Order: sequence, then structure tokens, then C-alpha cells
Amino acid sequence: MAFKVEIKATHIVKPSSSTSDHLETHKLSLLDQLSPSVYPPIIFFYDTKQDSNLTPLLKASLSRVLASFYPYAGRINGDAFVDCNDDGIPYSEAIVDCSLSDVLKECDLNLMTQFVPLTEESVNPDHTIPLLVQVSFFKCGGIAIGACSSHKIGDAANFFTFIREWANVSLNDNLLLVPDFTISSLFPSIGSLNFNTGIKIPMNEKLVRKRFVFDASSISSLKAQTTPSTRVQAVSALIWKCAMNAVKTSVHGPDKPETKSSIAMTLVNMRGRLNPPLPETSFGNFVGSFLAEKRFDDDGEIELGGLVAQLRHGFKEFCDVYMKEVQDPKDGMLAILNYSKKIGEMLQRNGTEVFTFSSWCGFPLYEIDFGWGKPRWISVTNTPFRNGIMMMDTKEGNGIEVWANLEEDVMAIFEQDHHLDHIVLDHEIGVTTKRRRGK
Repeated sequence: MAFKVEIKATHIVKPSSSTSDHLETHKLSLLDQLSPSVYPPIIFFYDTKQDSNLTPLLKASLSRVLASFYPYAGRINGDAFVDCNDDGIPYSEAIVDCSLSDVLKECDLNLMTQFVPLTEESVNPDHTIPLLVQVSFFKCGGIAIGACSSHKIGDAANFFTFIREWANVSLNDNLLLVPDFTISSLFPSIGSLNFNTGIKIPMNEKLVRKRFVFDASSISSLKAQTTPSTRVQAVSALIWKCAMNAVKTSVHGPDKPETKSSIAMTLVNMRGRLNPPLPETSFGNFVGSFLAEKRFDDDGEIELGGLVAQLRHGFKEFCDVYMKEVQDPKDGMLAILNYSKKIGEMLQRNGTEVFTFSSWCGFPLYEIDFGWGKPRWISVTNTPFRNGIMMMDTKEGNGIEVWANLEEDVMAIFEQDHHLDHIVLDHEIGVTTKRRRGK
């Protein structure tokens, strides 16, 4: 069904207390500098809660948390620093012309962009603003809390720490987490970079995003076929396999080079992999990536177990080699630059199809309670990245939702792959009826 989300007001929420003069400049790190200026979105959907005092608490608690996470209330100044000037963040309030159940029954991913304050279609967005929030109210009394955070200032772990603390304050009126700002001193930004990171943000391609749900039994079956593997590795390998098959059989235009190989680039939260580990509350970007490559062989079947082995090897090398180089007190910065340059060169090779895997699995997102109870569902929206694969836990915690962003012709083949016959395609939230072949 079509529905409409109408913005009724937009306020600027400022920190509840002024940022100290000695904190007025937050220096960005080298990893911040290497990150793209995009705004990954997240939306929390909550059922009706009969308490009229909850809504004002959202703004008040947001103001208190901004005093602690003060760079979010400032303005990004290029690749070097954030002016922590307490200018505040845009906070929009909207009404939805239907009930929450109506939206979840159809689960139209193309319409989810209405619940976030910034999308790739936004006209002339202000990329100096680190964070934007939108709260949408349904006719039934349910709400959707959507937020977008600039990747230039922090990664997903950083973003989720902030949201979790916002919810803690809203629910318990209690500050539990204190951000740690040491990343920028350990890995300070440098002058102008003279290489391409390989990250491309195409704006004119016809991309289609669809959601696939792997339940616990599907994941157990995959893990049995790919032992040893983690649940994320098993699911990643199957998605990579089906995506490669779709690319090989899709009809490409004459301007596209012949595809000779595929690379799976997997993002890794590095906080816990330092020795000693950085706190999970570390503010900023601290994400790395490893690559696994599969050369195309038209005469051979792509083996699932082989793909898992490549993913495991790439991850082990990342942890055993790269992370040790990063911690070198003398050459750690150089290791980051050299590794980024190497990845950039591989991603730009002609004839190579790259798929980027990002996992939010393991983050306790369904524990985030602003006062409305646990989320009914958590959603993302479309992003401009071609071949972007995002994974997150299902509400039950034992399944995985996969959001695949592929070219239109590739998606048409991908979603019909017989290896996905037992996987649920876009369905009503909470209903686990599995799709049948050709549906």
C-alpha cells in the first residue's frame, strides 16, 4: 500500500550544557579522513505505548546525550576536524497517514526512505551536519525513530553507541556510557591524500534493493555445508555465490568490460582486535576491511565451501598481519595508508566485480528501548552503493536479514537463484512463510 509521511515541524536540538572551551575542536583521525561522506540510515519501529509523556522525553534526552557526545552537535570542517560549537542537530517530527501494521504488512522497501531525514535523493544536503533525526507518529500511536549519521565522523559501532545511550537516558534518565576520544590521537589525520580509496558512489545507476531473511534452520543447514564457518561467513558465502552467478549470466552493455573475477570486501570493527583492545565506546571510525577474490571459471561450479575458506583466510590474515602492523608505534599510520592504497587499486581493476559486505550482526539493536518497549522491527533504506550487502540480526536473534543492493538486471537473476529457494523474500514483518521457486 502507498502511504504518506508528512513533516510537521523541524527543530534544532542543542546540547543540554555548553561544550568546554578546551573541547571546541574535535580532531578527525586518519580513518575518519579515509571514510566517505555518506549518511547510513537506521529506523526503529515501535508499537503503541499509552504514555503521553514519552514524546517530550525524546528531545530532552537527546539534548542531554549530545552534551556527552558533543561532536555530533557541531559542524564538520573538511577532513581535518569538527567545530564543536553546539549548533545542534535537526530534529524533525512527522505524521503517517496509516497504522504501523499497515506499513509492516506490505514492507515496501522503496517507501522506507520517508522515515529518515536524509537520503541519496535529498537535494543539496549540508554535509557539515554530523547527525539528523526524524520521529514519525502513526495513527495507531506507534512511532518510527529514524536517524542518519555521517560516516565522516564515525562508523556503525560509534553510531549505535550513541543511539543506545540516547535510549538509556530516555528510558531511565541515567547516563551510562561515556565516549572515548582516543582514536584521533592514536591515528591523527594527515595532509592531502594522493590516492584513490576505490570507494565509488554512483548516482545514476538503476539499483534495486531487496531484503532476504535467513531463519535459524536455514543458517544451520548452510553451516553444515561449510564447516568450519560462522553464521555470518556461511550467509556471506551463499550471497556472494548467487551474486557472482547473476553477474556472469546477466546481459551487460557494450561499455562494460568482461568480468573475470569477483572480490568480496568485508568490513571489520577493529576496536576489539587491538592489544589491548579499544573500548567499544571509542568515538570515530575504527573499521578496516579484508578482501577475498574468486576468479571466474565458466566450466566449473562455484563451491560454497571454497568461498568460506577464502573468507576465513582473508579474515585471519587481516587479524594476524594487518592488525599487528597497525599497532606498530613507528609505522602504524603508514600501514593504514599502504593497505588502503592496495585495496583501492584492487577495487579499481578492470574486469573485477566487487561486493561489499557489512554486518551489524552482534550489535544488540533489538534491546534499544526508548520507553516504547523493544523495537517491533529495525530497518535500513536504500543506499547509493552498487553491490552493497548489509546484514543484521532478526528480532529473534538467531536469524539474519540480508539487504542486497544490486543492478536491476543482476537482481532479476539473483532473486531467482535456486540456492535461495528456502529463503524468505520481502515479507510481512513477523510472518515466516517461505517463498517458493519463481515467486
